[in-house]
Amino acid sequence: MQRAERGCLPCSNCFVTVDQDKWFAVERFGKYSHILGPGLSFVGVDCCGCCITLRSITSRVEQNTVIVQTKTKDNVFVTAKVAVQQSVQPDRAVDAMYKLANVHAQIDSYVSDVVRSSVPHMTLDESFEKKDDIS
Repeated sequence: MQRAERGCLPCSNCFVTVDQDKWFAVERFGKYSHILGPGLSFVGVDCCGCCITLRSITSRVEQNTVIVQTKTKDNVFVTAKVAVQQSVQPDRAVDAMYKLANVHAQIDSYVSDVVRSSVPHMTLDESFEKKDDIS
């Protein structure tokens, strides 16, 4: 998840401390400028905190649990609980901040589509045998 951040000094975003598990995107007058890694950084001259804005995104591994109900080839209803772990790649942090709107919902949708497209072509026994192949 991303969120807006503030600098170290009151009424200014000149100096910023970035936590170890985050990356900050620096925006000058609303336009993306660059990414800051963990540590203390000088962002630039900012007047009353209105010229430079900051967004953060976590670098930690997050987990989504998706519950999918589907029907097998032998007409048995199955409830599959799938755990998906994701993290932001350092070189794709900008894409994660600006191109993805709702990551958790997008992952839920993708996992549900994969499970619903593969399980109905298998019997109940086959679905248990091939559960690693489905994921």
